[in-house]
Amino acid sequence: MLRPFPILLSALLVVGQARVAQANSFDQDASSCDLHDKTTLRSLCTNGAGLPSYPSTQEMMERNPNIANMIVDAATKYGVDPKLALAVSAHEGAMSACAGSFSGVLGPMQLTGATGRAYGMDRGILSENIEGGVMTLRDAVNSCGGTSDIRCLADRYNGSTESQRRNWTNDVNRRYAGLNSAGQSIPQGCGAQAVCQLGPGDFPTPNGGDTKLASSAPGPAGSDINVASGQV
Repeated sequence: MLRPFPILLSALLVVGQARVAQANSFDQDASSCDLHDKTTLRSLCTNGAGLPSYPSTQEMMERNPNIANMIVDAATKYGVDPKLALAVSAHEGAMSACAGSFSGVLGPMQLTGATGRAYGMDRGILSENIEGGVMTLRDAVNSCGGTSDIRCLADRYNGSTESQRRNWTNDVNRRYAGLNSAGQSIPQGCGAQAVCQLGPGDFPTPNGGDTKLASSAPGPAGSDINVASGQV
């Protein structure tokens, strides 16, 4: 099977602490939070693709905030529960651009080339890897009649060996339940991220929001109008 860049199988073979250290080199976020960005996996993954580390879903979202927000945007675009999309990406590719497998799947949604092309997507482009994966998940949800039958979703999204589908079912179900637990928050999408770069009053500030806030409130001016508390 042709691959757009090398899969480093050594990351799948090492064990213990050496395995963790090797895997960490494949933990890679997007360079920007934009579902229209056409950055390629090749340009992001200078060491190729391999096995990333698989911490908690919360840690993955904190480690790769751009990808997590792009997944939420894609899920919203295609009518998929964002929490389910995040759980699937967490299991599949640890929300990492450089996730790869000996089977040839790539990216945060672990797409094959054929699956990407079936949806008109290039799995070697990060944003299209995400969109193609979410579109695949959307069709799986529709085929399974909703999100309650995770095993059905495993059969349609993963489609590998029986043991791997059982593992997919258990892990995605656990991560999905965790994201639905009380007090658990998820990213709100790239648009919500951009709000953080707005200045006081939510008016755009110069230089893309880099204007610094004053360290203390300014003193009263002679032109200020004083209003008593009872008049507010």
